[in-house]
Amino acid sequence: MHLHGHTYQLGGDGPRKDTTIVPPRTTVSVSFDADNPGQWMLHCHNAYHGQAGMVALVAYRA
Repeated sequence: MHLHGHTYQLGGDGPRKDTTIVPPRTTVSVSFDADNPGQWMLHCHNAYHGQAGMVALVAYRA
């Protein structure tokens, strides 16, 4: 999954990144600073997955 407009850490540890692999039937927890208000796409880079609905909008205000 790829989050636009931000970087994050997996579980609060490790390097900052904007893309991570999420295996089937699993979840991933990320920590990020909500310091870039607006509407940001969260999506899979596999085009078929996006067409099937694996896309979300992360939106917040300042």
